[in-house]
Amino acid sequence: MQALHNPTSQKIILALISLAAFMATLDTSIVNISLPTIADSFHVDMGLVSWVVLAYLLVLAGLMLACGKLGDLAGFRRVFIAGFAVFTLGSLLCGLAASIGLLVAFRVVQGIGAAAIEAIAPAMIALYLPAEKRGWALGIMMTIVSLAIAAGPVLGGYITEFVSWHWIFFINVPIGIVAVILAIRYLPADIVPKSAGRFDGLGAALILVALATLIYPLNQGLDLGWTSPVIVGSFVASLLFWGLFIVHERRCAAPLIDMRLFLSGNYLWGNLAGMFILLSFAGTEFLLPFYFELVRGYSTEITGIFLAIPAVTLMLSGPVAGRITDKFGSRGLMIGAALVAGATMYLYSLFDATTGTPFLVLALAVAGFAIGLFMPPNMSLILGSGRHEEGGVASSVMMTIRNVGAVLGVAILGTVAVTVILATVGGQYVVDAAPPLLVPGFRAAFLVGMAACLITAAISFFIKEQRAGAGAAK
Repeated sequence: MQALHNPTSQKIILALISLAAFMATLDTSIVNISLPTIADSFHVDMGLVSWVVLAYLLVLAGLMLACGKLGDLAGFRRVFIAGFAVFTLGSLLCGLAASIGLLVAFRVVQGIGAAAIEAIAPAMIALYLPAEKRGWALGIMMTIVSLAIAAGPVLGGYITEFVSWHWIFFINVPIGIVAVILAIRYLPADIVPKSAGRFDGLGAALILVALATLIYPLNQGLDLGWTSPVIVGSFVASLLFWGLFIVHERRCAAPLIDMRLFLSGNYLWGNLAGMFILLSFAGTEFLLPFYFELVRGYSTEITGIFLAIPAVTLMLSGPVAGRITDKFGSRGLMIGAALVAGATMYLYSLFDATTGTPFLVLALAVAGFAIGLFMPPNMSLILGSGRHEEGGVASSVMMTIRNVGAVLGVAILGTVAVTVILATVGGQYVVDAAPPLLVPGFRAAFLVGMAACLITAAISFFIKEQRAGAGAAK
């Protein structure tokens, strides 16, 4: 399949891909704020209701690689439409769920659909749009994703408060139906190479278990304790299944992941850089609400406004970064953005109980601006480094590594903050401690985030410059 040259078709397809990214991202942020209401509705505790989020995340991460491979084998159009249809059906079922068990089960259905559309969305941009527009299109997609991040808590809170929690799922249904109809109408027919091979079912099952048993303890380690038998056992199981997966892939005639992908230095370094920057960004985003509410004493509503600031500046910088990438390449922008992000993490480490509002706003704004500058060139570099016939796998590997980086960020920075705070307060219950006693924990965690950004910049130095649109007519 060659890139489409009809500007109208390009815009419609970009809108579809961006809508898919928006819905999948929104569904990870809109639900969190409704969990207490859902728990009360079903008369269950927060531990059980947390599976409404965890089940979705585990399936999303675990199936992404399999869905990327299916895209290469069966065609992006088929997988994208099927993913959107399954996601829409899952949303309807979630809204109709009459018990917490059914809600968790239907969130699994939603996660399957989200995995399909998230895995191949970036690859579809690389396939359907001309190379000289790739960075710009990825910047637009990142803008839409950041809009979903910013809108999720606000929209979820409003719907839960004034309508019903059921409608945080029902809202997806009409949008999903329209998207499926447009995808059927406008996405080009798939041209699948005869040499596509078979689907590696065993490899897909092994990596699903390997990722699930890795992400579960990273998500739950702070709550259950890092040395608890469940957490340690999960890590051991993950290590075992990763080993089995690698052995199987090396022996399989048609592996789920062709390890030759990583022989491309740009693909390897680009993915590592993306993982470390997400580690920093996701970890700090996880901690900031606690800083604003516990240290500053702000309400949830005011905290939400502060947290929307980086999302807004990310929206502004994403398309600009895409244009710069198309013209000048990825390496320099990635290095500069990572260094600015590192400087911002240092500014975060200066936050205390009396930091002025202008300083807070400036630091948050620059953080979003830096991430917005980093993501489009990074994604463009990665997608431009993979082989055309494995675009789905290259895209899904990238998205999986980013998800793992985000989960690592929450686990590592969260653990650092809690460990330092507990040592500072001397066993006192954290929420009862005086705000100044909490500051050292946040400061230590933000400095770890700064280190991750500096590692990102160092990794980016190994990238060999390439321009997606070099030589292309503008």
